[in-house]
Amino acid sequence: MSDNSSQSQADAPGQFRPAPWLRPAAVQTALASSRLRSRHCKAFGAGAKRLVLEQRDGLKTTCYVNDRADARAMIVLLHGWLGTPGSSYVLSAARALYDAGFATARLTLPDHGEAALMNERVVNLTQHEVLHDALAALARLDGRPIGLMGFSLGGNYALRIARDLGHAPLPGLRHVFAVSPVIDPGDTCDKVDARPLIRRYFLNKFARLYRGKQALYPDLLRADEVLRQSTVRAMTTLSVARWTGFDSVEAYFDGYRINRGDLGAVQVPVTLLTAQDDPIVSAGPAQMLEPGGNFERLIPRHGGHNGFFGASLRANLAEDLAKRRFAAMSARKGRTP
Repeated sequence: MSDNSSQSQADAPGQFRPAPWLRPAAVQTALASSRLRSRHCKAFGAGAKRLVLEQRDGLKTTCYVNDRADARAMIVLLHGWLGTPGSSYVLSAARALYDAGFATARLTLPDHGEAALMNERVVNLTQHEVLHDALAALARLDGRPIGLMGFSLGGNYALRIARDLGHAPLPGLRHVFAVSPVIDPGDTCDKVDARPLIRRYFLNKFARLYRGKQALYPDLLRADEVLRQSTVRAMTTLSVARWTGFDSVEAYFDGYRINRGDLGAVQVPVTLLTAQDDPIVSAGPAQMLEPGGNFERLIPRHGGHNGFFGASLRANLAEDLAKRRFAAMSARKGRTP
């Protein structure tokens, strides 16, 4: 795929056709998080400024900012479950957006990465108001228009932020872009468990994170039994019983599900990009969401989970679309939530 072809497919994602060697969903998904993808981002990542942001109830998180004086907007990027601001798919997208003229900020999700070690409290995935506080703090510090781009669980958080703008505004937020977002958490949990390599990947990452947190707060967590579970659903069920106020894992999943009517009347433009062949997030729940004037839904046949590679690792549909949508956002004027 030439650069011109990549641009035309960004205009019409239904025409997205990856190179044959990149087409399998497993390849797309594996390469999304591969270090091969982020090799060209090493200096970019090292040049970021680290900020500590305050959230409610004394919680803290971190953010990595690559600023540029000529930027018309700041794009905030959210990683996926058990990822970090240094995850390859986040670094690559941030670098692409920076090169396109945007300032970028890679935010650590609640109870992920170093944020998990900064706070004794376990912050469960339903508590997006904590992330809202961090975004609001960042908006106050920056003052420019803001775009929000989230991947997988980060995409789920981004969609909930967009959904709630009517009663929880974020000054300056002008566009939300969700890549491979989790729509139905229970379905995603079962899809992960159905694939042994993916299941083991996430269980190992969870174990490393919470062993580190347990070492700092042994009396609080008592995570040994949770870490002995052999499936993500069993691990989540026990975690919900131990660290949340939910009566069941089903009620917990409902707490951060994106429901059918959630995006039909969003106050800012929302772009949702997911693939029919995603091995982690089913396309069906995204297809069931009600349409709306500000809601754009793009579901190409190929792309895997957080992948969307075209002819090479540097030709990426999600990044191309994000650059175009955020450029249009920067050109818009008027009142924002």
